[in-house]
Amino acid sequence: MSKLLKKVARSSVTTLIAILCLTACKKTIKPSGEDSTTTPRAVVQPNAFKLWGTCTNPYLGSGGVIVPVGSNSCSPNYVGAQQNNGQNANGFSFYGCFKGGTNAPNGANEASVFLCDNITTWTGKEFGFTKTLNDNALKAYLQSPGNVFIYQTLLLNDNGYHNFKAQVQSGDHSKVDFYIDDVYKLTLQNPGQNYYNNYDYFVGTTHRTDGGWSSTGQQIEMYSINVW
Repeated sequence: MSKLLKKVARSSVTTLIAILCLTACKKTIKPSGEDSTTTPRAVVQPNAFKLWGTCTNPYLGSGGVIVPVGSNSCSPNYVGAQQNNGQNANGFSFYGCFKGGTNAPNGANEASVFLCDNITTWTGKEFGFTKTLNDNALKAYLQSPGNVFIYQTLLLNDNGYHNFKAQVQSGDHSKVDFYIDDVYKLTLQNPGQNYYNNYDYFVGTTHRTDGGWSSTGQQIEMYSINVW
């Protein structure tokens, strides 16, 4: 009997150790890849913007920033909302819309939301979204010094509200990924250029470069702005 009890005891201890190892000794493996960690977000409040315009003014409304396409009262008519203070950044997102049209004479008339590192001459590095107002095409774009522009169309004739996001790749700082409603759309690359962790400003702006056409109702609306 004593031998049997000892055998049962040893068996119970072995079983208990096995159970403890299964429940308490399991190793947690962190997933690999760029999306395995959450990137901290910094919310940019509407009152953190400098608002300016040639003949038309942007304004704050419904908890967001609205930048109309400049009226026909003067041409050119540039309207903008520019973040007062920048930050080292590699991406941004916002909820909003690009309300455009097809009656502008050419694509120099546009509406854009982007991050940029030069708010003096506007000739530095930029990445973001732009809508040309002669064809109502929303495009992803990159800019770099020397008047280098890279574009690719994302949406046509879409004036609706969406979540927009642009993110520089951590593994290749010349590449930027673009998302709409949290769905990956495309990647743009500007070889030899670094868009990662530059000191950037969040900007929304519209450009009327030509007169003689109506832009009534055309505007950018930006809500829930985040930069990281």
